[in-house]
Amino acid sequence: MQINHHVGRLVRDVNFTVRGEKETKIAYFKLAMNDLKDGKATYIDYVAFNKTAELILDYVTDIGQVVEVEFVMRNHNYTDKKKGQKVYAMQNQVTKFRIYKSNPSSKNQSEQHTETDNDLPPYPDFSSNAFEYVEG
Repeated sequence: MQINHHVGRLVRDVNFTVRGEKETKIAYFKLAMNDLKDGKATYIDYVAFNKTAELILDYVTDIGQVVEVEFVMRNHNYTDKKKGQKVYAMQNQVTKFRIYKSNPSSKNQSEQHTETDNDLPPYPDFSSNAFEYVEG
């Protein structure tokens, strides 16, 4: 099995829903990652289920928050209800995640987050000088 890691910033609020007979909890969210070569961002969607989805809803709360995700890519095939056609897609299913201490200049930082920030890893340095480029 291939396990992937990404680190990015939360783009918008987590979309949380409960679906189906088994009441499966689902969290959808999007992270922006810097493309260090040209300064543009890449936006990637993720999904989490059940307990992981609940934890993401509780802890991934501030737009701009730095989040590290571990995920697997899964087939997400379904039939489009409007067109009746089979759709073949891939889905980034989060298995683990880590949040980083809020940036002191964050506009959405609250007293509640300040108290819990003591337990979080320090804000990582993502400056372009901190990375080595490897081309293949």
